[in-house]
Amino acid sequence: MEGQTESKLPAPLEPQPKEKLKNNASKNIIISVAEELGVGYLINKEGSQTLAERYDARNKKEQYIQQENLEKIFKLATDSTPAEKAKQIDPDWLSYFTTIARTIRNNSMQQLWSRILKQEFLVPGSVSLKTLDTLRSMTHKEAQVFHKACMLSCQFGNDRSKKILTSLKAKHKFLPLFFTPTLHKVSLGNFSLPYSDLLILLELGLILKTELESGELTSGISLPFSYQSHTYKLTPHQKGLSFIYYRLSPTGQEIAELLGSKAHEPFRETILELLAPYFVIESQ
Repeated sequence: MEGQTESKLPAPLEPQPKEKLKNNASKNIIISVAEELGVGYLINKEGSQTLAERYDARNKKEQYIQQENLEKIFKLATDSTPAEKAKQIDPDWLSYFTTIARTIRNNSMQQLWSRILKQEFLVPGSVSLKTLDTLRSMTHKEAQVFHKACMLSCQFGNDRSKKILTSLKAKHKFLPLFFTPTLHKVSLGNFSLPYSDLLILLELGLILKTELESGELTSGISLPFSYQSHTYKLTPHQKGLSFIYYRLSPTGQEIAELLGSKAHEPFRETILELLAPYFVIESQ
């Protein structure tokens, strides 16, 4: 109407592109991490005005966190170590251990480092500095991969080292010189251990870099075989049988002992099904 000003509705908000929203969410993650670490001053202009004050505040916070990490690890080790069996630890080893362990914040990894400390209290000198260095370089994901590998490892023969069985090799029963041996593969990928994970363990030095083959098993002669707490006696039906496997390195073996044994029942059944046509299997 004449003499009245026309009211204007606010312009509708323009929808934000999905990519822009995603980028903003990513940026918020970076900002959140920066604030948690005490290095977000130039982003939000909040906090102490001087660089020296911010430096001191960040270092103090970091020292608090490291103190808390060590206290948790020592508490876990104390709770699980029989007091009457604990022995004195080499001070140099302990200094090296605490330098690394104070930076461990993940709860699962703290459990692992408490087992290392417990083992050293029980048997001083049993955990090498090389093992500590290897563990320091491992992420939580890599530790989980190795734990899976240990769950799928077995032992056979008089060698008590842990092995990851990949195939059973069988020569032709009657004409071995004329026929290519058959490889009966173990599908590790079906049990959450694909070849890409084995490559991770190879790079970490937890398993030896060459796939190995056992000597040919003698027909009629029994062979000790164990999977976690299950032990068997295998007697080959025929000549020309051998195992193809990866073997844990000495460092891998040392860490595996710290992780303890945990069986995967479907995997145990798969291994027994693989062996059954070629061996007499007796539980011990």
